[in-house]
Amino acid sequence: MDAKYYTLSISIHRISETYLVELSHSDPDSQAQIAPVRGAAGFDPAALLGLEASQEQYGKALARQLFADREVAERFVQVETAAQASSSFLRILVGIDPSAQELQGLRWELLRHPQSGAALGTSETVLLSRFMVARDWRPVKLRARSELTALIAVSAPAPDKLQRMALAPVDFEGEVGRIRTALAGVELRTLGGPGSPFTLDRLLTELRRGIDILYLVSHGVFPRGTGTPALILQDAAGEVAVVKGDDLALRIGELQRGPRLVVLASCQSAGDGQQIAAGQRGTAQASLAGRLADAGVPGVIAMQGLITMATVEKMMPAFFSELLRDGQIDRALAVARGKVRERSDAWMPALYTRLTAGRLWYTPGFRGEKSKEVWRRLLKPVAKGKVVPIVGPRLLETACGTSHEIATRLAGAHHYPLATHEWDDLPRVTEYMSVKESRFNVIQAYQDQLLHDLIEQHRGWLPPGEIPPANKKPKLGKLLALVGDHLRASTTDPHRILAELGASVYVTTNFDPLLERALKARERAPQQVLTRWRYQRTPLGADEESLAVPTVKAPLVYHVFGAFGAHTDEGLVLTENDYFDYLITTSSAKLMPAEVESALVDNSLLFLGFRLTDWHFRVLFRLMMSLPGRERLKQYCHVAVQLDPDMQTMADVEGAKVYLAEYLGKEANIDIFWGSSEEFLTALRDELAAAGDLDAEDSAPKENDHEWDF
Repeated sequence: MDAKYYTLSISIHRISETYLVELSHSDPDSQAQIAPVRGAAGFDPAALLGLEASQEQYGKALARQLFADREVAERFVQVETAAQASSSFLRILVGIDPSAQELQGLRWELLRHPQSGAALGTSETVLLSRFMVARDWRPVKLRARSELTALIAVSAPAPDKLQRMALAPVDFEGEVGRIRTALAGVELRTLGGPGSPFTLDRLLTELRRGIDILYLVSHGVFPRGTGTPALILQDAAGEVAVVKGDDLALRIGELQRGPRLVVLASCQSAGDGQQIAAGQRGTAQASLAGRLADAGVPGVIAMQGLITMATVEKMMPAFFSELLRDGQIDRALAVARGKVRERSDAWMPALYTRLTAGRLWYTPGFRGEKSKEVWRRLLKPVAKGKVVPIVGPRLLETACGTSHEIATRLAGAHHYPLATHEWDDLPRVTEYMSVKESRFNVIQAYQDQLLHDLIEQHRGWLPPGEIPPANKKPKLGKLLALVGDHLRASTTDPHRILAELGASVYVTTNFDPLLERALKARERAPQQVLTRWRYQRTPLGADEESLAVPTVKAPLVYHVFGAFGAHTDEGLVLTENDYFDYLITTSSAKLMPAEVESALVDNSLLFLGFRLTDWHFRVLFRLMMSLPGRERLKQYCHVAVQLDPDMQTMADVEGAKVYLAEYLGKEANIDIFWGSSEEFLTALRDELAAAGDLDAEDSAPKENDHEWDF
């Protein structure tokens, strides 16, 4: 059974000369919302400064100042007691509003219990971290443990070069060896060391390849007169290079996919004499943490002081070993702190997070004990070809990003003025654009953004002659074909696995023909059909003369919301009004081919690549639930693949899971596979292969297909 977590959020604001603290919490066993409690806090940073020599006295004084209001202190104890009674972890998130940024400099990791005085930072049941509200509004998507990648980046200039700056040498081999052992089983790369200087450009090159965990070992400093943090890296010749923290954060924030966790490990400085300068060096990493969090990094662990090498050597391997157990960053750090609790600098590692659920990765699959039963019920119809895959926008993630990511970039480029939580809603963003521009321009802007993202995501291997600057007018269709073929070289590519299934009908809400190309690579002859909903009332390609009976060898691929093509772009369902008009048109005219209608009510359905709040899913699902014969759906096992929801987009993760399961189960007997479409399809293929029901042999792709001329 998964561990349970109570989450206690401590929010601190400044109003004039007064600090206001608010406590709110979530109960994993209850959907009820309990009103938060508020009260005045009595922070006195000057008084705390005088207590820094005694960690215990500092922590108790900080607790008295934070819990100065009796009701606030009582609520803390009540939530802690409830967590203990249900054998749950208590996750404490200290969120400091921008109005009270001066409180970021306090040593929150020394905080003590308001009644018992016990240390909270080294407890393995109370998980303390700092919650950061970043300007970056991109959602944080969890990844499966099996997909995790890590980079150990160690800046180790020659000892004599560091000595000139009064900095200690860095043990490259030791740092790499310890973390490599702790992260056994994770795909891991290294940067730095002899013959491979740790430059900013090389770091960014590695990050562009896709990194989940970045372990960065470097001295941190505050260059004289700047007041901003910097890291001691190297140039191409191996010489010392001072890189501003702002520059590093900016470059990481510009990446399409940045790291999910950055661990900044700073070695102890050599000089003890200049206390002010040394103290500044020690806090540079902590200052950089806030900048990285603001740039979109979900989790940052940084050192607040001059942490010793002995503490780092013992703590960091323990942290990474624990992290691999369940992906809970704050729990892993709590265990690691406990390993060095006897050391005076055990408090220095601090976690800055945007993840209120504290999780870095998840284990994909069906929840609970019914997993084997779901697979048993699903495999039989799939093996017999009684299955209809229904494809959503997230299947495009490895090709050019999803519609949600494209929408956020379009919103930024076109100055979308509405709430930022709507920026990843493509129909809303394009509706705004259509008001400001013509429909033709909106479609062109969407395709241009798609092309740009595709090139940026695959620039490293795409033929130089096909992309800028050599080719000033690259073709979206041709590049999609190249990318699709490249991705299908992987045995886990979702389009490749879909083409291996013995389905006669496929339904897709996407505009691209990647699925058709994958089918042709299997020597199948797909029939592309799309609805002419805008100006004509008959499905394109659905007349009796042109549409053959769908078979495994000649499957029907139904583009329910249109497809790219020289003469079909006008039929794309893209904006909000498009969806409204589409619903009105389809409710008054029979536009879905009869072959698709019958397939959708008399087969097992696989919903792949949807977010259930998407227009794509909601409109399609309601259309399906209105089809005649839909009661036959109860005779089959159906699966919806859903990424584990996280607190970036859900106010209540567990409540969201329960709602999704109940909604889909009630409507059509649909089970939820928590994970990505790639993970589900790979698992499905493995289950079929184990049962002897899947021929995994692949064929070479066919070239020069007409549907790529756009």
